[in-house]
Amino acid sequence: MKEATFSVYITRGIIQYAAARYGVNTDELCAAVGIDSALLQMPDQRIPGTLHSAVWRESVKRTGDENLGLHLGEVFNLATFGIVGYVLVNCQTFREVLEKLSRYTRLFSQGAHIHFSVSEGMVLCDCDVVDDLRNYLVEEPRHAIESTFASLLTATKTLTGKPLRAHAIWFQYPRPADISEHERIFQTGLHFLMPTNRIIFDANCLNWLVLSANSNLLLVFEQHAEAMLDAMNRKDDYTRQVVQAIAQQLKGELPSIEAIARSLTISVRQLQRELQAEGTSFQQLLDETRKELSLRHLKNPNTPIHDIAFLLGFSEPSAFHRAFKRWTGQTPRNYRLSYV
Repeated sequence: MKEATFSVYITRGIIQYAAARYGVNTDELCAAVGIDSALLQMPDQRIPGTLHSAVWRESVKRTGDENLGLHLGEVFNLATFGIVGYVLVNCQTFREVLEKLSRYTRLFSQGAHIHFSVSEGMVLCDCDVVDDLRNYLVEEPRHAIESTFASLLTATKTLTGKPLRAHAIWFQYPRPADISEHERIFQTGLHFLMPTNRIIFDANCLNWLVLSANSNLLLVFEQHAEAMLDAMNRKDDYTRQVVQAIAQQLKGELPSIEAIARSLTISVRQLQRELQAEGTSFQQLLDETRKELSLRHLKNPNTPIHDIAFLLGFSEPSAFHRAFKRWTGQTPRNYRLSYV
């Protein structure tokens, strides 16, 4: 059975909190669980759940904090959340925040699925553990779920300026011996050994406005998130990994094959061999990814064409125009007009 993977953004957050709050030595912690500390500088990468769970266990051990997930959630910062964080801070309403969070959960965790529904004036926001993959959360859900729910409260206050008052919170796992920190943070009824992990709150909260909303930036960041999601949904091979890495690094500068190989912890020569075996090349994938992103960006009439050219790593708009005409037979402007 395939193993669920997790974004290094999450792993790095745990390790950095243990270091900042408790003085844990980062290199020693990484060495203890078998992670190269250099990986923390590549947060868009993914690691298997076995390694991620080892980070949780070792961090709890070294900090002595049995409520590490709760405390990490209390100081959650959306800026450390990668592309998903950029999407969320530019949503218009809290409803849209939850919708986007649900859609892009897989970009940071294959082990859990976040979704919500409305029933009798209440929002039921669930964090379901995925059980059709080899997934450490099936056996060790506590710290990850508690961190997720505490982070949601923190993020809501940051995004809307208003505290999210939960009516009740459900946890699938058994009640810990001491829940005083749970009671302090959540300030509501806590229920354990429930059918799912759920936070319940008033549906009127869905109408809250996000203070940092920017519809133009939302479209730009969501286009990158969609490209990353598309890459994840492809067959799990080097082609998919390279496309995903290019989409992540293509932010004003053209990524080199050396940079992509380094992010995948593979040599350039081996990467070239793997792509050749799959019937493609780095240059072909770079070209196709730039084309796909350009088509998505041009569908947003509020994003200037010269900004798109910059985002896709073109030295000047005329170079983008030539490339786009080669790809589609049209100029960017004509494509945009025909689409709109």
